[in-house]
Order: sequence, then C-alpha cells, then structure tokens
Amino acid sequence: MPGSPGAGHRGRPSGGRALGLAVLALSLAATVACTQRAEAHRQLYRRPATGQPGGSPAGPAGLALVPAANVGGVGVTDPVTATATSAVLDTVTLTDAQGNQVAGAFDATRHRWQATAALAYNKRYTLTADATGADGKRLTQASPFTTVKPANLTMPYLRANSGLQLADRSTYGVGQPVVVGFDEKIPDRAAAERALEVVTEPHVDGAWHWFSDTEVHWRPREYWQPGTTVTINANVFGKNFGNGLYGQRNVAASFTIGPSRIAIADDNTHHIQAFVDGQLVRDIPTAMGLHQTVAGTNGGAIDLRTHSGVHVVLGNEHVTHMTSASFGLTGPAGYDEQVYWTTHISYSGEYVHAAPWSVAQQGNSDASHGCLNVNTDNAIWFYNTFGPGDIVDVRNTGLTLDATDGLGDWGLSWDDWVKGSALPAAPRVAHDVDMN
Repeated sequence: MPGSPGAGHRGRPSGGRALGLAVLALSLAATVACTQRAEAHRQLYRRPATGQPGGSPAGPAGLALVPAANVGGVGVTDPVTATATSAVLDTVTLTDAQGNQVAGAFDATRHRWQATAALAYNKRYTLTADATGADGKRLTQASPFTTVKPANLTMPYLRANSGLQLADRSTYGVGQPVVVGFDEKIPDRAAAERALEVVTEPHVDGAWHWFSDTEVHWRPREYWQPGTTVTINANVFGKNFGNGLYGQRNVAASFTIGPSRIAIADDNTHHIQAFVDGQLVRDIPTAMGLHQTVAGTNGGAIDLRTHSGVHVVLGNEHVTHMTSASFGLTGPAGYDEQVYWTTHISYSGEYVHAAPWSVAQQGNSDASHGCLNVNTDNAIWFYNTFGPGDIVDVRNTGLTLDATDGLGDWGLSWDDWVKGSALPAAPRVAHDVDMN
C-alpha cells in the first residue's frame, strides 16, 4: 500500500542499485576511453616496419630547429623550420628582437612547422618550439640566429622606356621590350638574370641583353604576336648580386600586346606607309632630316639626317617644346618652337609631328633637323593611332640608329642579341627578325 513501511522499504534498495549500476557503467566507459586514447597515442608514434602495419616502435623523441642556434648570415628567404621526431609539436614561435612574430604553419601531423613569411635583412630572430613526446614528456628548444647584413641594396624598376613605367599602361605595341633598370651597378649580371622571370601566354622564347651595368632588356626573337599577355617578375629580394649587393624588394608588372602597328618611313620615296595588322591603312607624305652637316655650338659637326632603323614609339604629346640647343645647335640655323601632335621615337629627339611650315616639301624632299615632318591632319591621325611599343621603321637615310638611342633593340640580329645575356644558355631560334 502506498505510504506503508513495506512499500517505502522496498523502494529504497531499488534506487540504490540503479545508481550503482550507473556509476559502474560510467567507470567502465571511462576505462575504455582511456584505453582507446592510450592506444591511439601508441599508434601515433609507431613506425611502420618494412611497410607493414604494426611496425617497430619509434625512436627517442627529439626536436630539430633550422637554422641551428647562433648561426649568422642566414638568408632572408632561407627555410626556417622546426621538426619533431617521435613527438607532436604543440607551439612554435619565430620572433624578432622586438617581439614581433613571423607567420608560420604546421603540417597535417604537427610534426613539422615552417615560416611562411620572409625575414628581414640584418635582424636577430629566435625560433622556439615546444613538443610532447610519445612518452608524454615535454620537449623545449630555442634557436637564436641572425640574418645577412647587405653591404648595399638595389631596387629594380620595370620600364617601358626611360620616361614610362610598364605599369603605367595595360597595352603596348608589338615592338615593346621589357626594360629592367637597377639603381645600383650590378656586379653579378648572371645572378640578376636568374632573379628575373618573363612569363608569356602563349609561350614565347626570348632572351635578356645588357645595355649597361644598370639596365637589361628582354625581347622575343621576332615582334610580339597581338594578344600575347606578358608578366615580368623581378624576384630580387634575398638575392646576392655580388660584392654584398642584395635585392631590396620584389616587383612585378603585366601587360597585353595590342594590334600590330608598323609604320615604314622611306627617305627614297618621302612617304610613311602605316600598316595595322598587316594592312596598309594610310600613306603619309613626309619630309625627313636634311642630308646636311652643320657646325654645333662647341664646333663639332651635327648630322641632320634622320636615323635609319627600327624605332619603338616612346610616347605621345599634344604639344612638345623643341629646341635645337638640346643637341648643340644655336643661332640662325637653330630653332626654339612649341610643336603640336608629336609622337616620340628616339631619345636623341626624333618625332613624327605636325609641321605646317614644310608641307611643300612633304612627299618630295627633306626639310627637317631629323624629325619626320607631316601635315597637321596626318600628325593627329598618327598621334591617335600609334603609341608606346608600336614600330616606326625608318629606311634609306644613310645614318644608322644606335641601339641605345631610345629602344633600338630590334636593330640587333638575334645572334648579337643573345650574346648580350650573362647566362650561357639563353634561348635561341633559327632565323633573325624579318624587317621587310
């Protein structure tokens, strides 16, 4: 009966047994879990024997840090690692003297850690690792080291020409070389070339050519194909270019090759024929440089002829201040003018530009101090059509364009071009550029 002594007495033993069974079940579950964790721990440190499961136990736990303790002159891009043997890495830190941490990452098993960011020059770092061995013991190790101290640094600049950075435009003409200028003389040119990478899509073979101790150009064997994408990576950081000169910072630039625009200016015909993607689109009368030599301010002779050779367009300006004093010619034979609709083609001051004063000579004779004079309508058209990297090929003047006068890169045969590389295995192909 409810509430009777017998009923109450029977209920208490029943509840006690249930509690005891629950405690026993929890105890057994805990024992099984501990056993499973211990077995998992043993399996973690078990080495396979001849590739079979259940191999022989691992050796003693240990830590290996790279660089080793107290090493100096460590490269800023060298690997920095902590590796655990028969142990699992718990924490790894890489800090500089100010306590700033360098990023890093563990592998999937936490047996290895590697720095994922570059170091800085001339810095002291400490790599510290904590791990737990298979036997449960804690391992700790620290490795202080210092990075290389450069004697000097050099910065690469990726240029289209002396007045234009490659990054300033997204599209260039079929004659555009890649120009890398350094702000210090490079003692080891081969090391510098190895740090420079040109990636093209579709793939195009090419080579580097040094024009000085501070400037190197890359071009393909022939003019670029329209639509080619070009990326230049100057991976100079951490690289030694000789005599303790190291790269300051990595830089990159990308561009696309636009339509083929090639103008052929012939001093025999006094015409410029402009081709776009191989089709003649305009025939322009011109008056080029006079076949005369005049005395300069310093008494030297100045040849007024336009230079023959492949000129790569450097840029365009609506108006350009032109003065013959810039090349040493003053007095009655000189000039100082604001000239309109100018397309710049050489460092020595050659342009295709509007010259309403010489329209009578255009198409039949020479009249300029070296520029390609055209009428205003044609100058505007040329200005709007031809831009950086496009080609102006001047012929039959009797005076050759120097390779360093602007971008005279295409005046060199392919064999001569690759001889300018500091690397012995520059890419080569069978034939020279066809300029016809």
